[in-house]
Amino acid sequence: MGVTIRELLELPCLKGAHVAAGAAGLDRVVTSVSVLEYSVTGNVQDAFYEENAWSGGELVISALAGVAHDVEAQCRNVRNLAAVGEVGLVLFYVGILIPRVDERVQALCDELGFPLIVMPENRLNLRYSEVICEVFERILQDRQGTVSLMSDVLNQVAGLREHQRSVDTVLKMLSDHVRSSAVLTDARGRVLNAVAWPRTLEFDPECVVKDHLPAAGSSRWEQQVAGRQMAVCRIAIEESSTPMQLFFLTEGEPLSTELIRQGVEVVRLAANLWSRDHAQVVVSELVRAILKDEPIKMRRLAEIFHIDVASIHSMWVVECEGGAKEKFLQCAPEFAREALAHRCSTVVADVYEGALVAFMDWPAAAGDCAGVTAALVEHFAAQGMECSAVFCQELPDTTAVREAYLTIRESLFDGRKIWPGQRVFSLQEARFAKRCRGIVERGENALQEGMRPLSPLKAEREEAELCRTLAVYLLDAAQNVSDTADRLFLHKNTVKYRLQRISARLGSRVGKLPELFELYRACALERLVNS
Repeated sequence: MGVTIRELLELPCLKGAHVAAGAAGLDRVVTSVSVLEYSVTGNVQDAFYEENAWSGGELVISALAGVAHDVEAQCRNVRNLAAVGEVGLVLFYVGILIPRVDERVQALCDELGFPLIVMPENRLNLRYSEVICEVFERILQDRQGTVSLMSDVLNQVAGLREHQRSVDTVLKMLSDHVRSSAVLTDARGRVLNAVAWPRTLEFDPECVVKDHLPAAGSSRWEQQVAGRQMAVCRIAIEESSTPMQLFFLTEGEPLSTELIRQGVEVVRLAANLWSRDHAQVVVSELVRAILKDEPIKMRRLAEIFHIDVASIHSMWVVECEGGAKEKFLQCAPEFAREALAHRCSTVVADVYEGALVAFMDWPAAAGDCAGVTAALVEHFAAQGMECSAVFCQELPDTTAVREAYLTIRESLFDGRKIWPGQRVFSLQEARFAKRCRGIVERGENALQEGMRPLSPLKAEREEAELCRTLAVYLLDAAQNVSDTADRLFLHKNTVKYRLQRISARLGSRVGKLPELFELYRACALERLVNS
């Protein structure tokens, strides 16, 4: 049934440790051990989490040395680890590198049910290797004693976030369990998913399956794959919602019949539980493949749909707020396709993770993308559906598309706080909102430094009115005095007078570069933390 964290705490290497928080997750199954080496939060770590394929189940070891005195960053590390399915954190060198475990970190671990195991404090003679070796040995003993792929893998997937529960995730977990590459095809031999083991192995799955036509039952053979001699096994999955073929590629000792049987059953159940009609070709799968940057599936689906994925350089992401969301999700994809049909030669639109996502080529003749996006939002508003939309252009490839999508979903809420009257945003504005959130999450010192350009205004008795006028002028009115006056219900001469006073306090004219950059960001931060 797999080894739980609670059982691992009985190992000699962990008997001196204590559970500081997250005890609700002690019965989670551990499948591997990992070391968190880079704990500094920021763009590098964000890219690491976004670009790596996470299958969960790992017990993480770290000293959090890079963020030893930054509690906000420690919390962000915990959130990131929990979000990708890791099952717990073993914390080393408390009292030496980290002075103590902060109450905020403990509260977060309790909230997430994410076990935080603290090794004996103020000890320099602790070694990562002892924990790694004993935990791995215990996991391997369990796997040798019982073959329980089905319960282990499916329980792991059930504990992940909803968007991570997929056949692709199950195949990655299965590959790690049996230490074998795996390829899943439809009944006609077209590749649906492929995963290499080890992950550094580069091979073309289509070359493996092309000479072995789909057939009932199973078959075994040996084959050169990426310069390595592999034992290959093909099994038909005939009892799932749609017939499929599963291939295992193993270097060295072939997989046992029992492991193969359970592996097939895991994939069959996963297809039925989390991806009905997995082998059927639908638009939503193409959208998913683009956003998850799965090139094999993209190529196969694009070929069948006769869609030139390489021409896609623009994207809409539209979210509906309020009680009309269900209505929006039903009608939005079709309306988006109709709205774009006469403008773009390539259009793919569907609902993904509760939002409308549309991809298109957007030639120069299609017109102003921002204006068309605004018209789309106005159409939905007229139907009683209040929406916010982000438009993206000049995305060079599907990797950039995925990065843009993740940025949008992470920052759109903050964007609405920074620009409260705005409903159409650019990707650049979404990225700006994300950077502002990053400053807030780095802690009080970083926030105060970011808001420092506004400090000369704090000395004024009319602090609130000056700060509000400046924020509206910069963030909402694009430095237009008349528009600022209309938004504040003031005479424009009053706005001019206030701007003169603001310039006098700041020591430079409002709108002068390069001072404008930091001033604009300071106003955004003020709104982000106080609205």
